[in-house]
Parts: sequence; structure tokens; C-alpha cells
Amino acid sequence: MIQRIQSLYLLGAIIILAIVCFYGSFFTFVTDVAIYEFTAKGITAYTHDKVNVIKTESLPLYVYGITLIALAIIVLFSFKKLDRQAKLARILWGIYLLSVIGIVLWSSFLAQNQVEGKVMQSNYGAAFFILVIGIAFVHLAFMGIRKDKATIDSLNRLR
Repeated sequence: MIQRIQSLYLLGAIIILAIVCFYGSFFTFVTDVAIYEFTAKGITAYTHDKVNVIKTESLPLYVYGITLIALAIIVLFSFKKLDRQAKLARILWGIYLLSVIGIVLWSSFLAQNQVEGKVMQSNYGAAFFILVIGIAFVHLAFMGIRKDKATIDSLNRLR
């Protein structure tokens, strides 16, 4: 029973991070000039009918996502040392939370300077909301790891 449920939670977080890294947009700005879509691969400007691409600016945020995926895999496979796994899970949770906060701050303050024209509308995309759901998976995995660690420690005290 030990280590099963948090493995599923971590696997869910890995799948969510993979989806966010390669598909979907974090947020979209509609200006009087074009529609700007911010993804993990960069910023793409479309015409208002979304048929023609005006320009593409590369921001390789997917490298950051792949790093988070690698850290989650390390947490998943370090189940033999619960102390190490708990520390790594806490680090993963903190970095994941900071990345979501960073995306919100980027969309609120910095992204408006990266678009041309007056911003008429801004929307968060599906990838952002999927990323927020991933926080719950990482948190539940961390809580499960802590619970297993407490169970093992109490059994060691009984010996």
C-alpha cells in the first residue's frame, strides 16, 4: 500500500507537464494589430482571422518544462529513500508553484510590452488551467510521501 497513490499523482503531474510543454497556449492577447498567442515554444502573432502567421518569436520555455518533468521522474524513482524523496517532492512543489506564479506575473506585467498595438482583450488558455491542476497532483503526491514517511517512522519506533 505504501508508495502507490503518490506514484499515480506524480505520473499525472508528469503527463500534465508534457501536455503543457508541447500543446496549448498559456494566454492570448487580442490587439488592434494581431492576435498574440503565448505558448511554451514562444510567442506567435496571427492575423485576426487566425489564418496567417505574422511573426514568431522563440522563447524556449519547454526546456523549463522538461526540467520539471525530469525532476518529477527523479522524485518518482527515489522511493527507496523516503527522506530524499520528501525533500525532492517539496522542491518540485515549490518550483512548480513559482512557475505558475511566474506565468501569471508575466501575463499581467511583461507580456503587454511584448505585443504591438493596444491590448483589447486577454485570455488565459487551456494550458494554463491544466498547469494549475498539476499543482494539486504534485501537492497530493507530497502529502502521500509525508504520510508514508510518518508511517515508516512510527513503525521504526515500535521496534
